[in-house]
Amino acid sequence: MSIQDILNQAFKSFELIICDDCSTDSTADVCISFTKRDNRIRYYRHSSNMRMPANCNFGIKKAVYEYIAILHDGDRFSPDLIQKWHNALIENPSVGFVFNSIGETDENENIVRRHVDFKEGLIKKEHLLKQVYFRRWRFDSPVYGEAMVRKKLIEEHGFLKSEYSFYADVDLWMDLLHFNDAYYCVDTLITGPIKAIQPRLFDDNTIKTFLYMFKIHQKHRKKAFKNKPLRYLAELILFYIYAFFSMNYSLLLVVKNFTFTEFLGIGKLLKENLLFFFHWSVILLLYPILFLALKCFDLIKYKFLKRQKPG
Repeated sequence: MSIQDILNQAFKSFELIICDDCSTDSTADVCISFTKRDNRIRYYRHSSNMRMPANCNFGIKKAVYEYIAILHDGDRFSPDLIQKWHNALIENPSVGFVFNSIGETDENENIVRRHVDFKEGLIKKEHLLKQVYFRRWRFDSPVYGEAMVRKKLIEEHGFLKSEYSFYADVDLWMDLLHFNDAYYCVDTLITGPIKAIQPRLFDDNTIKTFLYMFKIHQKHRKKAFKNKPLRYLAELILFYIYAFFSMNYSLLLVVKNFTFTEFLGIGKLLKENLLFFFHWSVILLLYPILFLALKCFDLIKYKFLKRQKPG
């Protein structure tokens, strides 16, 4: 349905580049059938898994137009998505990329939750980078991985960096904000299943996610304040305070949602960072108490919510 939604766009002058990163299901057959029906589609299938950054870079390099819409399979797209994104870039030369609110849907594709973070319109680079990104203690991103960006800016950035894995796009958005504004469409133009919208908060790589995002935020704080040492020092202190709470919150999520064996495995990820390894060690010592406390909290929360339901 994602492909059909793109083909049904009100804006018709585009190319659809599908980059199949070595899928093992019927993706190839589906895509090939679409290429026979619409000559705007170009389908590429890799013989081995390239992973997200390299796969995305491959498609960007194949693109011939000056604007790139990065979209992901499994989501649904409003018919006016491309038109609104395109207009925003055309009408606002200072804008490097445009993104929008996201809707989460149930099994019947009814929107049950909307993530609306800003008002419609241009967002100044200083505000989005320093007052939004730098003030999110979980180091998460208000851009949910799907946006339209000027191709020349991606080329200047050096494309998506493989060292940041699935979160390379966050590094891209933050890098662009050092020199370019952004634009936000408040309309819910993209929807997806619950918990699939932002896997950064829910997947079984919680600690890996934290470490990637920690490196990205550390890099861009240094870049943003490179000529302001006192500001950088103050920002660095705040950054490590955020990191303290974010790391411990992430570790507690693992205690709550995964097995003790999986928790032990996290120690290997953190052994190169003594500060974070210390956090892990303390929680390891308190593991039985924390595990029981979190389970009791969940039980109390469940009973409370059950009482609140009508009938």
